[in-house]
Amino acid sequence: MRLSGVQSSRLSQITTRRLRSIPPPSQDDDIFANSLRKTLDAHRTSNRARLIRKTYPRAPSPGLFRPYIPPENRAGYQPPPPPEIGSEEGKAASVKKRSRRRAPETNTHETDARPERNAIRTVGDGASGRISQTPWLSSLPNNGAPGDASAYLDAEIQALHRYLAPSPDEQNQVTQLGAMVSALLEPIVPQKPTLIGSRRTGLALAHSDLDFLLPFEDLPRSLDRTRRPSPTRPQIRDAHLNLLRQVETALQNTPEFKDQVRLSGKRSLVLEARHRPTGLSLQFYCGERVPAFTEYLQDYLVEYPSLRPLYATTRALLEARGLFGPSQAGISPDALAMLLVAFLKINHGRFPGPHRLGDQLLAFLQLYGTDVDLQSVGVAVDPPGFFDAGTLRNIVIEESAYLRGQRSLIAAKRTAAGRGNLPASRRLCVQDPTHYMNDLGRSCTRTPELQSVFATAYDQLRSACDSWESSREESSILTKALRAKFDGLEKMREQIVHPQTC
Repeated sequence: MRLSGVQSSRLSQITTRRLRSIPPPSQDDDIFANSLRKTLDAHRTSNRARLIRKTYPRAPSPGLFRPYIPPENRAGYQPPPPPEIGSEEGKAASVKKRSRRRAPETNTHETDARPERNAIRTVGDGASGRISQTPWLSSLPNNGAPGDASAYLDAEIQALHRYLAPSPDEQNQVTQLGAMVSALLEPIVPQKPTLIGSRRTGLALAHSDLDFLLPFEDLPRSLDRTRRPSPTRPQIRDAHLNLLRQVETALQNTPEFKDQVRLSGKRSLVLEARHRPTGLSLQFYCGERVPAFTEYLQDYLVEYPSLRPLYATTRALLEARGLFGPSQAGISPDALAMLLVAFLKINHGRFPGPHRLGDQLLAFLQLYGTDVDLQSVGVAVDPPGFFDAGTLRNIVIEESAYLRGQRSLIAAKRTAAGRGNLPASRRLCVQDPTHYMNDLGRSCTRTPELQSVFATAYDQLRSACDSWESSREESSILTKALRAKFDGLEKMREQIVHPQTC
């Protein structure tokens, strides 16, 4: 059917009017004419995309410390395939690998300039031109005389402890420094700073830090109340931060501490300062009273007199290899002390009689070097023993508080392993005897290296003991395992006794 010309023109006019009456399509894709829900969701997504941006800052946040993690311990690491020996690619890869070793990755978070880092250094394994130093032998009579190796090693450990302990002159300087800090902070802090840590317990070496507690009264946490609020609630943390900021300002305005003060801490706030004349490091914390851990450690020192010389020897061993201190992702002083306490409690009565420090040191190195896998097993102090996922599998949670704490610590390691965080899953685990949910070994993520040092030291000491009795040429047994140089320590001790002027 064909339309006439008049009908065709009328139809075109009607179509034009209809098209003009229909509104043009919306340019906004966030509008759905048939769904109000889809429209609202689309608008929310669009608004978020315009207002919120996920950024990745290149510079680290101030006060945030991240220890250096080797590439092989990072999440998702896959070892590269070995190149063919003799090929050009293999030669180029080996040259590139050696060049990378000469220029290790710089840790931008490393702002801790503690002097004890360079106090005791290792001489390496069989390196030519490097000689181990034995300054403790000067107080030993009959050096090199044949006899009982165990008794001689005991005498060496005692002599090393006496050498590393603060001398009377050094202790006088520390006392004067503490008095100066108290006088400086008297108009700022509500109560006089209290000395805590190794300087209070007696485990301090000549170059150890000075730890001060700034007593802060928290009235809602009175001992008379049955249910007390958390000591780390936000309002108290803000009050601690405000107090530490005031102390930081006071120290910065003092020539002895200028440009040597830093406030840091993720889990707990810590103000670190370095006394420029003596080179000693100071740390300030806020709290209600002296930590219960300090009292526990003092009781252990009375019960086990061998704890002090064993601690000094093992610390020197680890410090020489860069495995001591949280700043190097190594073991903390408290964790090392509790490893020794757990060992002594487990072996209570095993070493009767005098002159048994050598046997105890060998047993300690063997236990934590080869007998126990510290990457998967936790160490308990009270009661002493070891725990892992297998030993806690069939335990009722309501049985005791220390078992609930052990289950929590193991669960944290398993969670880290499930998320691919290998350093956290393999870190050292030492249960705090004063707070069962607290892990004293949290800072040590280099557990395999720690055990390797213990195992190597045990083999070297055992071999030295076996060959010492029949040799008149050897003058020391302990130096075979320490392999350390004390030049840095001697310079520090000289600076402590004779402070530099600012």
